[in-house]
Amino acid sequence: LLQIDHILDRSVSGLAGGDRQRVALGRAIVRRPKCFLMDEPLGTLDAEFREIMVHELRELHNRIHATTVYVTHDQHEAMAMADKIAVMNHGVIEQFGTPQEIYAKPATMYVADFIGSPPMNFMRFTSGLKSGDRSILLDGVDVAVPEIHKDMAEGELALGVRPEHIRFSDASRLRGAVYGSEYLGTNQVVAVETPGGLIKARVPANRSFRIGETVGLEFNPAKLALFDCTSGRAVPSSLYQETRHG
Repeated sequence: LLQIDHILDRSVSGLAGGDRQRVALGRAIVRRPKCFLMDEPLGTLDAEFREIMVHELRELHNRIHATTVYVTHDQHEAMAMADKIAVMNHGVIEQFGTPQEIYAKPATMYVADFIGSPPMNFMRFTSGLKSGDRSILLDGVDVAVPEIHKDMAEGELALGVRPEHIRFSDASRLRGAVYGSEYLGTNQVVAVETPGGLIKARVPANRSFRIGETVGLEFNPAKLALFDCTSGRAVPSSLYQETRHG
């Protein structure tokens, strides 16, 4: 499982860090414990082997049905392996939920910024909100959002939008200038400078853009989140109806 056949007759003290890590995993696995406590067990492995071990550890968990508490700073490991994720910030659990809940319905700006590559975009604006509102005014443009469920006094707010929930449309009054692009093969991430800040959109790879080109921005209204910038917490809305925060 751990691909350490070739070092079984060697002393651990003479092994490289990655091999030591694999030996430590093996010593834990053979005991067949009821619970594994893993603190960044793949941290010293190279990227290729880490990807293999993410899959193998998940399969191991499925086979022996032992509870695993796994600490990692790598969001990709967390999203790929976890049944539930607890996102911690200075010892405080900011959100506890499935990977899908954490990604689609972040409870705080910290969670939204930590999970996702690129992370969620924040477009800041100043306004008040009323329960029942279904739109906000962003840079003088009405933007549809999930129904708001709480009155908010006027203050600094942020509209949160994932890169894949943005598309370019010439008909949109919300405009920005292309700042740069990153080609990823099947798609590309385009950075756009707007009055509300720099945002990144994940769009098809077959479209080309010029630096400085003006583009119109449209968002998927059902997927948008709003945050109170003072507390960092999400504004209650229909997006969060079935989500429990930590």
